[in-house]
Amino acid sequence: MHTPKKITELFAWICTEPDGGDGIPAMHHNGTALPLVGSDGARIESFRPYAEDLARRGLPVRLARFSTMEVLEEIAPATPREGRQ
Repeated sequence: MHTPKKITELFAWICTEPDGGDGIPAMHHNGTALPLVGSDGARIESFRPYAEDLARRGLPVRLARFSTMEVLEEIAPATPREGRQ
């Protein structure tokens, strides 16, 4: 059984583009782009080969941890009376 987990920090592989800007790279899996971002060590480590491949191609790549959350907006779920069945 899965135990619910609160997200207290996010990790992201960040690359520096040739123009000097930063970006979050993505891998492609079954036609979907998956950004190299995760909230646990196992997930972020599973993306390491993709980050290392970017570095081999000449893009500097860093692993960053973000640990401060500021909620900007919360969207409440609809109730059946508001149109959901």
